[in-house]
Amino acid sequence: MKELLVEYLICPKCRKNFTLKAKKKVGNEIVEGELVCLKRHRFPISKGVPRLVIDKSKIFIKTENSFSAKWKNYNKTYHGKKWVGGQKKWFLERFGWNTISNLNKFLKTRTRVLDAGTGVGNSAKLFSSNQKADVFAIDASESITFAYKKYGKIPNIHFLQADIQRLPFKKGFFDFICSDQVLHHTKNTESSFKALTKLLAKKGMISIYVYKIKGPMREFADNFIRKSTVKMTEKQCIEFSRDMALLGKNLSKIKKTITVPKDIPLLQIKAGTYDVQRFIYWNFLKCWWSKDVPFEQSVATNFDWYFPEYAYRHNPKEVKKWFKDSKIRIVHFNEIESGISVNGKKP
Repeated sequence: MKELLVEYLICPKCRKNFTLKAKKKVGNEIVEGELVCLKRHRFPISKGVPRLVIDKSKIFIKTENSFSAKWKNYNKTYHGKKWVGGQKKWFLERFGWNTISNLNKFLKTRTRVLDAGTGVGNSAKLFSSNQKADVFAIDASESITFAYKKYGKIPNIHFLQADIQRLPFKKGFFDFICSDQVLHHTKNTESSFKALTKLLAKKGMISIYVYKIKGPMREFADNFIRKSTVKMTEKQCIEFSRDMALLGKNLSKIKKTITVPKDIPLLQIKAGTYDVQRFIYWNFLKCWWSKDVPFEQSVATNFDWYFPEYAYRHNPKEVKKWFKDSKIRIVHFNEIESGISVNGKKP
């Protein structure tokens, strides 16, 4: 933790300012210590990261433990050059930036950026190009430890462990907030989104991506399976997720296509010609596999859906209503099979 971070934080319990008590420093970083607010609420700083999560409910802890397990097992894969490059390209496409220069040009106009759900920190690194801006990268899971270990020395990134619904910042603090592939894994996607909008400054930009609801057969199968997988142990669900990845891989070996001659509205299947594996994946069963990433990453992607207690999908109408209700003007809306990406601007 950088010492100046304490100047920006407030207690997530009482909203009062903090006093910093440093116990161990390495260079300019405080690696062990404590934050104490005016009402004497105490929060530890460990492994360089302030730990500010206050939700102790069983379901919240299980959800965050599931992501902690994912990042513990697969953090090296997610820091791999191929994955980082692919995710950056996908991010630029979905949010309408298209090129890194366009994104960087926008970031030069920002001063305080919130990366809400940074995972292992790759997105925080992406947002740190403007050295005059501060990037605040938060995650409720232990992934934040791996993020700090990888990117903690970058001068303008601050990592902290915190819950999106109880963030330790004042209203209107940020002029850019991004929560990519995260909100659907919180207790309530809509309320988490609205909690973020309260932290957005006037004329600020917010970008979110949430899972898009699938056709009825896929939703039925996924929900039926999840009733069992969320009750599994971590080890059991990893093994099940590996089975799903193997199924996806073996289906891809068929190397056949299937043609749907006309739309089937009841099943929400569009007319067209499909690869067999992708047809089954999009319409009937989550068995994700890709030749473009290491096999264990395909396992992790399935685990990401099957194990967390909180995992939701949404339709475009819902998402547009969130923005309207929050008085955020949509300036970019992108809908693809997997999800919905939106940029919105506060008046």
